[in-house]
Amino acid sequence: MTKPSLNHSPLNIVIACGGTGGHLFPGIAVAQELKKRGHRVTLLISQKKVDAQASKNYGDLDFRTIEAIAMPKIPSLSLLGFSVRLYKAVRFSRSLLDEVEADVVIGMGGFTSFPPVYAAHRKGIRTYVHDSNALPGKSNRMTAKFCTNVLLGIEEARHYFNPAKCIVTGTPVRQEMVA
Repeated sequence: MTKPSLNHSPLNIVIACGGTGGHLFPGIAVAQELKKRGHRVTLLISQKKVDAQASKNYGDLDFRTIEAIAMPKIPSLSLLGFSVRLYKAVRFSRSLLDEVEADVVIGMGGFTSFPPVYAAHRKGIRTYVHDSNALPGKSNRMTAKFCTNVLLGIEEARHYFNPAKCIVTGTPVRQEMVA
C-alpha cells in the first residue's frame, strides 16, 4: 500500500522536537505549516520545564510528552538506567504511532527524536530527521541511520550523513518570527 505524499491527502504526522528550544521551536514551525496545509500533527516533547512552558503558547497544537533522556557518556554506571528508559520510550512511541495512525515521523534532533524515529522505522513508516547545525550532534547522526531522508538546515552538514539521503531545506521559522 502506497502512503499519500505530503502534497496530496492529509497525513498524520508526528514531530519529535523537545529537549531544547533549538529543537522545539523549529518543530513548532514545521507543525504550524503542516497544519495549515491540512495535515494532522502531533508534537512529542520532553518532560523538561522549558518544553512545558513553551508549548502553553500554542494551544492549537497537539503536544504529548515522552520520557526520554540523553545518552550518558560511555563507560558510565548510568548506562543501565538509560537503556531501560530508552526501551520504555521506544515502546511508548510505538503505542503513540498506532494511536495517531502515523504516516510520517519527523525528528527535529536531540534525545527526544531517536525513540519515535526508531519505532517508526521498525513499523515501516517514513522517517526524517532535521539538523540545523554545521556540526550535527551524536543523537542526530545515530537517528539518521533509521531515516528515509535527512533534512539539513545548511549544506555544510551533508558530509556527516549519507549524502544520498540528504535534502537541504533550511531551518524552519515560526510564523510569529516571520511577522
